[in-house]
Order: sequence, then structure tokens, then C-alpha cells
Amino acid sequence: MPYDDRSPLIGPAGAARRIHGAMIAFAAGDALGVPWEGRPPQSIDPAEVVRLPAPDRGWPRGSTSDDTAQMVLVARCLADTDGRPASMDFLTRLAAAAPGVRGLGPTTRRALAHFHATGELPAPSAGDLPTNGAAMRIAPVGWAVPLHLPERRRSLCEALSGATHRAPGAVAAACVIAAMASSAVEGAGAADLPAAAAAEARWAAERYGPMDAVADAARGRWSPPPEGVSLDAVETAAAVVHVIREAPGLAAALPYAVSLGGDTDTVAALAGGVLGAADPDAVATLGWLGLVDLGEYPGLGDLAACLAALRGTPAAGP
Repeated sequence: MPYDDRSPLIGPAGAARRIHGAMIAFAAGDALGVPWEGRPPQSIDPAEVVRLPAPDRGWPRGSTSDDTAQMVLVARCLADTDGRPASMDFLTRLAAAAPGVRGLGPTTRRALAHFHATGELPAPSAGDLPTNGAAMRIAPVGWAVPLHLPERRRSLCEALSGATHRAPGAVAAACVIAAMASSAVEGAGAADLPAAAAAEARWAAERYGPMDAVADAARGRWSPPPEGVSLDAVETAAAVVHVIREAPGLAAALPYAVSLGGDTDTVAALAGGVLGAADPDAVATLGWLGLVDLGEYPGLGDLAACLAALRGTPAAGP
């Protein structure tokens, strides 16, 4: 009997469709949040958000940021290595792409400077800040790895996070995002995704440390910070879970994510990357999608098909 792409058992064609929708929704959320990044919630006009004003940093209207650039880099790295990328595979690609990437974060910039100076990965340090750069790019791991192979997914999260981010909280948050992304590709709806996040947070807490914010968000007990969502990775993951719980439809979720303030593009991009996989048809309901500049990323449909193929091949293992 053929697979139905709306069933929990998703065949390659259905998975590719969901992943492609997720990629578009991710980029859309990124572009929607870019003009408002760093602003507190009270300074964000909900009526203006979906008009996609030009960013005041001089970028063109509809621009995406390092969120989408790194997400696509991870997806291509997975596809080009048959799902077996090492940390250095990704870092080498990122270093080559970095001059053309808008808005790289502080931890990533430090890792790149270290790489250019030494040719090596960043060394773990007790002073590492758990920023969200690893979580923001990790959704393709979830898209490419089926739910029944959690150790494969977690191993890839560690490898691809460790290219730039070694803090335990940064890796833990990446694991949560990847788990939700994998669940969404396999047909989990918005109502089920917070539970997937909570389950992964319980595992991550045992390995990396406290994940209370994610668990609280999954239960509806987390409130967004009044000053906006920070670069803290666990806080970012909690914000994504909160958005999915409070505004489960894609068209409502992306503007709501931006309304939280702070790291608006990352929270909206990640919510899009999860909800776009859960309901790819919803991408067509984004009336402002035509304003998003996707010209930098040709071939996303083919890339989605490559990730979908990885879900069914043992070669994707670590």
C-alpha cells in the first residue's frame, strides 16, 4: 500500500514535500523577523510585521540572514556527505561562505576567527556561552533523520553544533529543535510537537544540564521575557515551543514569533522550519511570501529530496 504523506509513515515523496515546505517557511520566518531583530516587544507593530519593511541595517527588503544561510549549508553538508558530516566538514564550508553571510552571531564569529588562525575547531571552555547559533541551523538534521533513530540524530547534532558551539546548553537546544523537526516530517501536528520537545528536553537534561524552560513551555507555563528573546539557546528553544503551542497555525505563528521581540528572526525561522514540515500546505497561506527574497537559494526542492532520501538509507548513520 503506498504511503500517504499525511500519515505518520511518510514515504520519500511525502517527506520531500514536507521538507521543502519547511525550508520555505524557515526562510520566510527569518525574513519576517529580520527588520525587528533586537527590538523589545513593545516597539514592534503587529500591523507592520507582515508588510516586511526594509531592515534598517541597509539590507534589501525581504532579506534573510545567517539563519537561512547556515540552515542551507547544513542541509547541503548532509546531502553531500551521505548524512555523515564531521564538525570540520561544516566549519570548512561555513568559513568559505562567511564573507557573503549576513548577521553571523558572536560565537560563530569567534569560532571562525579561531579556525582562520589555527585551522582547528574551537576548544571547549568553561566560559563558553550557550548561544543559539547551533540550534538555529540544525533543523535539517531532524528533517533528514527518522524518529526511530534518535542516537543518529543526536550524534549529528553534536557534530554540527561542535563546529562552532561547544557549550552544553547550545547542543541541548539543538537536539530539541531537531527532535521537533523530525517529528513534524513524520506527521506530528502542532498539538503534538510540544510533547516531542519535552521528551527530548528530558533526555538532554540528563546529558547536558537543566532544560526547565523548554519543559515549562511545553506545559504552557513559560512566559516570554519582557525585553525580548535573548541569544540564549535554551531560551530560544523554549520560545519556539511556546510559539507552536500558542499559535499553532503557520500564518499566525510567524508574526507571533516576531512579536516576542529580541532574536526575532531566529525564533520565527525555527517555528517556520517545524510548522512548515507539519503542514506544508500552510506555506501557500502566507500572503506576504512573495516579498521574501529566496533568490540566493536555488534548488531547494532538489535539496529537500536529498534529505528525504537520507531518512531511508543506513548510509546516513554516524
